[in-house]
Amino acid sequence: MTVAQPELKNIVIVGASAAGHTLANSLAPSLPPTHRIVLIERSEFVVHMPTIVRALVVPGWEDKNLLARITQDTVFPSGSRHVVLTNNVVALGPTSLTLERAFEGSTELAFDKVVLATGASQPPPMRPVTGSSMDEYKSLLRKMQAEIKAASSIVVVGGGTVGVEVAGEINALYPEKQLTIVHGQSGLLHPGEKSNATPDPRNYVPQPTAPRVSTSLESQLHKRGVKLVFDDRVASGPNGAPLVPGPLPKVESLPLVSGGSVEADFVFMSTGNIPNSDLIKAADPSALTPSGHIAVDAHFRVLSTTLKEAYALGDVASVPAWKTLVSAAAEGTALAKILAAEIKDKVPSEYQPAKFDLSSIVTLGPPGGAGVLVLPWFGEVGAPGMVVGMKNGDFFAGKSFYARFKGADKVPTTL
Repeated sequence: MTVAQPELKNIVIVGASAAGHTLANSLAPSLPPTHRIVLIERSEFVVHMPTIVRALVVPGWEDKNLLARITQDTVFPSGSRHVVLTNNVVALGPTSLTLERAFEGSTELAFDKVVLATGASQPPPMRPVTGSSMDEYKSLLRKMQAEIKAASSIVVVGGGTVGVEVAGEINALYPEKQLTIVHGQSGLLHPGEKSNATPDPRNYVPQPTAPRVSTSLESQLHKRGVKLVFDDRVASGPNGAPLVPGPLPKVESLPLVSGGSVEADFVFMSTGNIPNSDLIKAADPSALTPSGHIAVDAHFRVLSTTLKEAYALGDVASVPAWKTLVSAAAEGTALAKILAAEIKDKVPSEYQPAKFDLSSIVTLGPPGGAGVLVLPWFGEVGAPGMVVGMKNGDFFAGKSFYARFKGADKVPTTL
């Protein structure tokens, strides 16, 4: 006689980039045999995002190992009860979610707990178009490489980390091109002093960056001939037309809000990420912050009256940390401990970002960059050139990207 096996309880993770993938890796060994992870990723591959600032500028980088397929065989060891789905979640409820395509005979997937690691959006090619293939994404990167090469005067709109790093890559490869960064703040990035006030989970505020980092980056770019425009914004495209990224037919004058202007025949837009929080917006809009992040408590639990078993982390969540790969991975590890404790009816500890996770390094192409390391006892110190050089080498892909893949189908281990 065959004994029916009890139905497994699903821990569903939506999103398989750094936060979701790290959570799956950290949680899998701690789950009782009554539970399984269902890791859902809407694309067939994921990207080591720090590399893209170079891959959209430098020919040949699109063919390096900066992409990896998300499959059952790349993520989990052979024989694992845990599951990888290439699918799209179209709706979220209190105890189940709706898939675009059926899984195990149904588009409804029940869960014991659900975690949203859906990240944030940026215009292509900073992130792939949803549903695109690896080859299509590489073609998009090659297209921008060619457009940047053909341009003579480039304006980068937005002087945050991505804008600064892309500008650094362009200047390193094409020092003869006129290059301008227009930024709405008084210095590059988000300079300011850290507040000791308790963060409000319902009002996410980006962490300020150390003024010393901004000053160093500005000095390096000035010496390399890059023009910096602060406390200003590009008002429109040429002749009052809407401002759109990409090439212009010729060098045109772009008006600034201040009344001045900048000239460009190529515009790179880097005005921030948009949290991918539409599932929560539809299910319980009161659980969103004014910035569109998902409001979570110190256990990553969504602050919702209806979604009792929903959690969020990474770029989409209001966790009071920088939205970096380092922070996303740290949050994944922490949430795994919290979920494992809750499943065992234990009281988990609250999450507090470790000081080192508040470290930050910004590159300017192979020639330069700056950053800070936050160390125990010493506090905040300038990142040594060796550490900046390590990021400039492989963007920490060996430690932060390839090592996440635990399956029998091995991914490459070097760029």
